[in-house]
Amino acid sequence: MEVLRDLRTQGDVIRRRFPLLLLAWSLLLLAACAGPQAPRDAQAPVLRGPNWPVKSREHVDLWLHGFALLLDDTASVPLFARGYREYITIEKNKRAVYTPLDSLRSSLAATLRARPALEGTQFLALYFGSWEEMQQAFTYFLKAEGAANRTGNREVAAIIAFLAQQYPRAEDRAFAARFVDALAAERAAFHHQWWVEEQRARGAGLARFDSLWQSTWRPALQPYLSHTKQQSGDLILSMVLGGEGRAVPAGKQQSQYAVAWPRTADSAEVALFVFAHEAASAVASVAIADHLTPAQQREGAGARLASAGLVRGGALLVERIDAALAERYARWYLAQAGKPAPTGDAMLALAEAFPMPTDMIESMRRQIRAAGSGI
Repeated sequence: MEVLRDLRTQGDVIRRRFPLLLLAWSLLLLAACAGPQAPRDAQAPVLRGPNWPVKSREHVDLWLHGFALLLDDTASVPLFARGYREYITIEKNKRAVYTPLDSLRSSLAATLRARPALEGTQFLALYFGSWEEMQQAFTYFLKAEGAANRTGNREVAAIIAFLAQQYPRAEDRAFAARFVDALAAERAAFHHQWWVEEQRARGAGLARFDSLWQSTWRPALQPYLSHTKQQSGDLILSMVLGGEGRAVPAGKQQSQYAVAWPRTADSAEVALFVFAHEAASAVASVAIADHLTPAQQREGAGARLASAGLVRGGALLVERIDAALAERYARWYLAQAGKPAPTGDAMLALAEAFPMPTDMIESMRRQIRAAGSGI
């Protein structure tokens, strides 16, 4: 199921129509309407943290968890962590838990098959700061039946319009209502407690990645990130994801990237691998567009090359950091794709598993080199 390339496009459309920063501001204004706020010191300095801070977001995992249980994942690079659905089923059985999401799985999955555009809503959690914010937004949206003109509050209208882009039909809204309610029950009966326990178990992986990311890997990638207008944002570790991340580019400071959460300190580099895979979109899209005719684009050649472009572009980015690290990147993505890893040159095996025209590979390499040199 090669759908994520389409989801990326849909996510980009959302970003252009409703920039992440404006949506976050709307949500903050909504929170302000709930009660009086203590005045802030107008003279207090604005403190800037590190670029691309590493974070965890329970609601992002909950939202993606729901899709991972509903979708049949047959993409060449799986959309979710390999074996995630089976692992969760085992965990639920251990705890003797059966939730509304389990009982509704067949009907919700059937809706997604009938309306594949709804798969694009996987990205929605990246636009919100918490599960409570998401629930409140959907309450406004569903109460208004998707009509932004049914409220006199400008910020609420913006949120309703935002969600209406993703759920334009009455049946889409019905799906959203059932899905959100099922996730709320899933969170109460299983996911919250499991997520807290799993977060604790993976704490060493997060800590090790955070240390290597800010001390070594991010500084090495920063010239490229700044050059491609990805200077900073939130880097969110997700237990649900594997080789395919989820990214919402939203300017130099507001981007949201969700990547695989390493299980152990020794596997910390997998989060780097998925981040590089996502960040490579900036050069892969240019390389593909520049070397296809309009007719080839209309025939879908660009869409077919998109997945390989991210995998190969990510390898080139990691190679700029360290050649040995790039070999491990190649082995990991071969494993993600269910391909055997050779004892020898893994980068060569990656090229064979994810073929791409040489002129496109050279284009990506030139772009990455130019970004690294500040050109």
